Amino acid sequence: MAKDYFLPRTDKDRAVWLTNFANKFATLAAGMGFLPADITSVNNDATMFTYLINQVETFTTAKEQRVNYKNLIKNGPLGSPGGVLPVIPTVPAAPAVVTPGIFPRISQLVQRIKNNATYTEAMGHDMGIIGAEQTSLRVEMKPVLKLVMKGGQVEVQWTKGDADALMIESDKGSGSWQFLAIDTVPHYPDTTTISAPSLWKYRAMYMVNDERVGQWSDVASITVS
Repeated sequence: MAKDYFLPRTDKDRAVWLTNFANKFATLAAGMGFLPADITSVNNDATMFTYLINQVETFTTAKEQRVNYKNLIKNGPLGSPGGVLPVIPTVPAAPAVVTPGIFPRISQLVQRIKNNATYTEAMGHDMGIIGAEQTSLRVEMKPVLKLVMKGGQVEVQWTKGDADALMIESDKGSGSWQFLAIDTVPHYPDTTTISAPSLWKYRAMYMVNDERVGQWSDVASITVS
């Protein structure tokens, strides 16, 4: 059965995954012929990524506190206690700087690991570099399209669900499907100029980790003029 991509989707989950991968890789690397520099690179990447995730959370919370305080001072209610201004967050010193591309770099390392002569599936599971088997739900994912006219354009409406994006194709009277777009945020406005009355057709497929998954949507059509 096909496997899902091994990397988690969210940044928080990736930070947890990367910390585990760094720890397990450090214990296996020497026996597989990897250099100390490889271990250092992974450790630095894991430390920096976790640091950045924590920074985002810290300053997101700080921003929310300041917005709430600003709204209280601006709007009241009258007579309510103002309290004290939110304090400036205290942050730890930054770790060693790493070059851009942590996860492309990790993906290349994972491929080197899997190509290693001493690599075993048990090692892969231990390091978390073998994805789970795809569930029947993933195979059955099928988008539902709704077409509406807005401002003289066709808007392709869809719901995201568990997908990362939607790949859309269209047939604008030629009788053949043409790639239109990969949309990551519903809904998609088709900016193609309408030159004459015609029947436009659309179909789409969900994408996860930059790969198409599931089934094509039913064909949706709309008359444009």
